[in-house]
Amino acid sequence: MNTNIITIDGPTSSGKNSVGFLLSQKLGYQYIDTGMIYRVGTYLVLKQNINLNDVLQITGIFKDLNLEIKKSNGGLIILNNGADLTSQLHSKEVTDAVSKVAAYKEVREVTKLIQRKLGVLENTVMTGRDIGSEIFPEAKHKFYLTADVKVRAKRRFDQLVKLDSTVQYEDVLNSMIERDKKDSIREVSPLRIPEGAVVIDNTSLNIEQTVSEVLKHIHV
Repeated sequence: MNTNIITIDGPTSSGKNSVGFLLSQKLGYQYIDTGMIYRVGTYLVLKQNINLNDVLQITGIFKDLNLEIKKSNGGLIILNNGADLTSQLHSKEVTDAVSKVAAYKEVREVTKLIQRKLGVLENTVMTGRDIGSEIFPEAKHKFYLTADVKVRAKRRFDQLVKLDSTVQYEDVLNSMIERDKKDSIREVSPLRIPEGAVVIDNTSLNIEQTVSEVLKHIHV
């Protein structure tokens, strides 16, 4: 592997995406949020009214993905076949379905190839739930971010309530606890701390402080 890969894994709302993006800016690396890949596929599955139990058709959708990930106005946009799907990827429908779609072994195998192809093009910060354990286990720098589940739920609630004022914190917390459980016990690529990863608990840290902690382990 000739390019430098920095992997950041962790549960929902552990800050890995915000940390990964800021870190990539500071290092001049490309940034890839692998959760977006699963969301693009899930969005297309729902758009085509494919049954969420139809593994064959769902896998076919992922095999046909033609993705581009670009930086734009301080954030990321994700395109498939030239169409910008960024604004569609965090709808409630996609969020509710993505964990089921992402749990299929066949889908993860296809997505693994996509992730590795994107990561070897240039120096990369890549975030997800199995990047350091499954996608780039050979990466020199691997990190696992975590935080108290109540703090993570509050972060997610603050995001969602801007889009829907009827969202309740307790519902977000219960949903996150259930998502954590599903991610950690699934048969294929369960969420776990990658071997050799640096664990950073950012319960009481903001994004800048977390990035500073990461950089301490990179610039040694």
